[in-house]
Amino acid sequence: MPSLRQAVRILIPTATEVLETQPVGGGCISDAWRVSVRDQSGRARKLFVKTNAASFLDNFQAEWDGLVQLIKPDVIGVPNPIAVGEVEDRAWLVTQWVERGSPGGDFFANFGRNLARLHESTLGRQIGFSRDNYLGSAQQLNSPRDSWVEFFADQRIGFQLRWAVEQNLADASLRDDGERIIKTMDRLLEGRDDQTSLLHGDLWSGNYLCDLAGDAVIIDPAVYYGCREAEFGMLRLFGSCPAAFYDAYVETFPLPGGWQRRISVYVLYHLLNHLNLFGSGYLDQCRTLAAEILRA
Repeated sequence: MPSLRQAVRILIPTATEVLETQPVGGGCISDAWRVSVRDQSGRARKLFVKTNAASFLDNFQAEWDGLVQLIKPDVIGVPNPIAVGEVEDRAWLVTQWVERGSPGGDFFANFGRNLARLHESTLGRQIGFSRDNYLGSAQQLNSPRDSWVEFFADQRIGFQLRWAVEQNLADASLRDDGERIIKTMDRLLEGRDDQTSLLHGDLWSGNYLCDLAGDAVIIDPAVYYGCREAEFGMLRLFGSCPAAFYDAYVETFPLPGGWQRRISVYVLYHLLNHLNLFGSGYLDQCRTLAAEILRA
């Protein structure tokens, strides 16, 4: 692997000196560091640097594109993307380093309000995204469809179900129930707001943090435009926020009645993705949730 210091100097020409490097947890996919550099003006700053095999470059580029989109509304904390590229057969992504603080008593309420502002400020009719991207290491298809129901049935549940069948991970029960969910998606998602918003796309407890000011910063996005209720699917599956988060969200940007029920369909998308990525240990959860969705 090329020198971390060498890669930083190539990717960031204004960094005249690498002062310090420190390995940090960057998730289970890529290696990551906190890197301190000095720029041409003599100012020191800290960076977050991730690297992976060269084949991972498109994943890093998709993350870069997602961060750029989330920054534009300027309503919620997002680390600035600084550089992305390939150096000596390795893919690299450099972003602003976010110094962590301790969440105060109003952290989750403020987080809920700011997420609502993100969704409200990007409200429109767009579905999907300008490019496909990744949910973890899995491909996420974002080609637009005429309706949200069609998009989620085909590009989300349908894609994951087909993949699970190809990998022999979906038994007959899950396959049959999954097909029924796809065919009845319009009824299952009835009552939602027809407008769409920019979504982080992979929001769970590992993809937000508290900065020194006590505010939430969202990281590692898998962005697309869709029904904002889909944002809560991964949160319910892994690391659901306390009631104060949801109360503040709904107070800021009310959700249509029945949203708690409809979220189950969005949880299923993420469960199927985990089945496909990590294997049959998720099969029982997928089967149970699919049956519950159809019963409801």
